[in-house]
Amino acid sequence: MNHIILTHSDLLTTLADELPSNKQRQSLVQGLLNAYKLDELCEVLPIIPIQDASMGQYHDKDFINQLQQPRDDVDKQLDSYEKVRMAVSEEFEGCNDTEEETVGDDEKFGLSFDCYPFPFMRYYVNLIAASTIQLAKRVVNSCKEGGIPGQIIGINWYGGRHHCHRSRCSGFCYINDVVLGISTIRKMCSGGVFYLDLDLHNGDGVAEAFKFSKKVTTCSVHRHDVGFFPAGSGKLEDSVSGMYNVPTRRGLTNEVMQWILQNIVFQLIDKHQPQYLVVQLGCDGLSSDPNNEWNMTIEGYADVVHLLIEYVDIPVIVLGGGGYNHTEVAKCWTYVTGTLLGYKAADFDEIPDHRLLDNYEHDGYRFWTDSNLQPGKMKNENTLENLLSLQAHLLSL
Repeated sequence: MNHIILTHSDLLTTLADELPSNKQRQSLVQGLLNAYKLDELCEVLPIIPIQDASMGQYHDKDFINQLQQPRDDVDKQLDSYEKVRMAVSEEFEGCNDTEEETVGDDEKFGLSFDCYPFPFMRYYVNLIAASTIQLAKRVVNSCKEGGIPGQIIGINWYGGRHHCHRSRCSGFCYINDVVLGISTIRKMCSGGVFYLDLDLHNGDGVAEAFKFSKKVTTCSVHRHDVGFFPAGSGKLEDSVSGMYNVPTRRGLTNEVMQWILQNIVFQLIDKHQPQYLVVQLGCDGLSSDPNNEWNMTIEGYADVVHLLIEYVDIPVIVLGGGGYNHTEVAKCWTYVTGTLLGYKAADFDEIPDHRLLDNYEHDGYRFWTDSNLQPGKMKNENTLENLLSLQAHLLSL
C-alpha cells in the first residue's frame, strides 16, 4: 500500500481560484477529492506561509519584491475582498510583508499579457511556492524517519508551475514551485533527482534552471511545433545529457505516451540513478482539453503514473500543471489520486453530492462519460519511425 502525502490549504484553494488561466479550477479539484473522501485516506499536509528568502533560493530578489508588492486596487476587484483580506491577514500574521505600494515595471518581470496581476496575487505566489517546498521537506523527512510501509508518494495538485523563469513570469506561472521543491530536496540529501514533465507544453523553466546541474536530470515530453508555446524551446536538438527534450506531434495517444516511457524515459532513469522522482502531471493533453493537441484519456494518465511508480523504487512527488477543461482536470487528478490509493475505475461512477456538484450537470452528474472514456477521433501523427528517431538521439547523449 502506498503512503500518500496530500497537500491542502483552504486559503490557497480560494486564491488559486483567481488565477486568470484557471478560474475556479482549484475548488473543483479539492471539492472532488473531498467528495470521494480520498483526503481521509492520505496524510494531509497543511500549507503554511514561508519567508521571502525561501523563494530566493532560486528566484531573483528584485523579481520576488515585485511579486510581493501590495496591490490594493487590484485586490479590491474581488467580490469577496473583505473575507479574503481577513483570511490572509490571519494566516500571514508575522510574516515579512511589504506594506508600502511601490510597484515598478511589471512588464519587465513578465507581469503582463498571460501573467497579469490578479487579486491577492502576492499571497498566492507565497503559498504556491510553500506547497511544493513543504511537500519536498515532508517526503524527504519521511524517508529519513523510516518505518512507513509502502512507497512514499507526495501529491500537490496546486503546484507544477513549470514555465516561470528566475526573474520573469511566463505561461500562467508566477513562481516556479517545481524548481524550489527540487532545490529543497537537493539541500536535504546527497542523491540525484529526476524530473519528468508530462504537460502538453515544454517544461522550459525547470530545464533552464537545472541545465548545468549534475544532480538534477530533466526530461520533458511535450507537443512541439513551430510557434507552439513556449516558442523556440523544447527542440530535440537542444537536448544534452541530463536535459532531455522529447518533442511530439499532434494526436499523441495513451499508447504513444506509454511507449515513450518504456522505451526512452525508463532508460534515462536507469542511466542517472536518481534518489527521488518528481513528475509534473499537467493534463492539458486530454482529448477533451481546449488545446486539442493530444488525445489522451483520464485512465491513460493514471496508467502512466502507475507505470512510473511500479518502475522506480524511490519516493515520488506528483505535481499539477496545465489543464483547461476544469471539470475534466478535477476528474483526472481525483482519479489518479484514487488509483494510487487502490481505487478502481468502477469506484468512480455517480459523483457524490457536494457543494460544486452542479458543475457536473452537463455530464449527468457522472464521473465517466462517452467523451472521457474513449479518446477522440484526432489523427495520431506520432509514427513509429519518428519515435524511434527520438529514442536513438536521446539515448545516444
